[in-house]
Amino acid sequence: MNKFLVVLSLFFLPASILSAQLSLDDCIELSINESYKKKAADAAVESAKSGRNSALFSFFPSTRFEAGYQWLKFVPEPEGMEFDIGAILEVEMEPVPFDIEMPDKSRTMGITSVMPITPLWSVFNGYKAASSGYDIAKLQKELTVEQIKLEVMNLYFNYFMLEESFGLLTGTGEQLRRYRKQAENFFNAGLVDKRAILKIDIELAKIDQQLQIVTGNKNLIKKNIAIFINREPDTFTLKKIDVTPADLSLSSAELSSIMTGNRLEFKILEKGTDISKRLERIAFQPLIPTLAIVGGYSRTWDSMQGFQPEGTLFIGGNLSWEIGFDWGRNFFDYKKARSERIKNELESIHAKKMMELQLVQLENDVSVKYEGIEIAKREVEAASENLRIAEDKYREQLTTETELLDASIAYRNAQLKLLSSTYEYEVSLNRLALTIGVRYEDITKGGI
Repeated sequence: MNKFLVVLSLFFLPASILSAQLSLDDCIELSINESYKKKAADAAVESAKSGRNSALFSFFPSTRFEAGYQWLKFVPEPEGMEFDIGAILEVEMEPVPFDIEMPDKSRTMGITSVMPITPLWSVFNGYKAASSGYDIAKLQKELTVEQIKLEVMNLYFNYFMLEESFGLLTGTGEQLRRYRKQAENFFNAGLVDKRAILKIDIELAKIDQQLQIVTGNKNLIKKNIAIFINREPDTFTLKKIDVTPADLSLSSAELSSIMTGNRLEFKILEKGTDISKRLERIAFQPLIPTLAIVGGYSRTWDSMQGFQPEGTLFIGGNLSWEIGFDWGRNFFDYKKARSERIKNELESIHAKKMMELQLVQLENDVSVKYEGIEIAKREVEAASENLRIAEDKYREQLTTETELLDASIAYRNAQLKLLSSTYEYEVSLNRLALTIGVRYEDITKGGI
């Protein structure tokens, strides 16, 4: 019985997948998880993190361990030596001969540690530059996520704008079919000729064409969303979203202040400027002397008759300074790093001004689209009243079907304009919020 239930559940599993309904948040989350850009950004973060951790180990002394085992062959072989004791004692004595026993192998071991002192300043700046690079990688990852959010949001809103447009066009088609039935009654009664019916049929054909266009665009958008979330279009449906225009509640000064503290691009520029300053300081390091502390121990197991000590312990300091042509090269490397730092700072200033200009454009876009909604509402109201009057006159045969169709088309266009204005306004508000680095609710409910 249990096996039967398992098989039955597996049989109905595809049906449950096919009926999956995804909200906007679901689509955004899936798109972020499946995005190759996001995965590439994750890899970039790990790479930058490894670079920062690698720079951290430069603060510790470098230690070198050496061990050797060698077979020796002296060519030519050393000859014996004589030691003249008489010359030392100032008496006549025969020199005392003795042989030097040369080793046939060499066995040595040594360990040396070097701790640079003055380069620690350069090491510190290198570590801070690597840390800023790590921060930039994380910020770019966040920026990638925000871009994915905006792209998916645009697709999602456009999908339901088209779906509502489909409903409006369908309603217009039903309205035209009522007109056609009315025109047929007039034609059968001999009150109008067949041109009235033909005109309405033409408009009905246009509606059918627009419905096909809307359906095709909906399918295209859903396919695009499916690519983002890495699913087949027929395995999910989209949950209806209610779009209610909200007022922008913050002033231009408040938006600018929030952007300065929260916008990801601003933070990336600041980190980039910090890196250029660190690189300039690192480039200056070779122009000054290098002081290092050196210590170690060496040992040999093959001392020659006491002339060579078996072990040596040493500690001390080493001062060096590269001058001459190397010094000249280092000087121009420093000038290059300094110019790069100035260039980076100026480009950063220009980029920030462009982003401030972009904020003004986005804010203006929100205001224009909000006014567009108000205008569209008035146009819908006027077109609705005009259509009502035209329908009343047509029923009384006080106007032509041309005027009636014109009134119907004007009303439909006004409704579509209001619909598109509403969704465009919603998208512009979300784009503004994402651009300055806050949530949608933070700029539509009194600020943060």
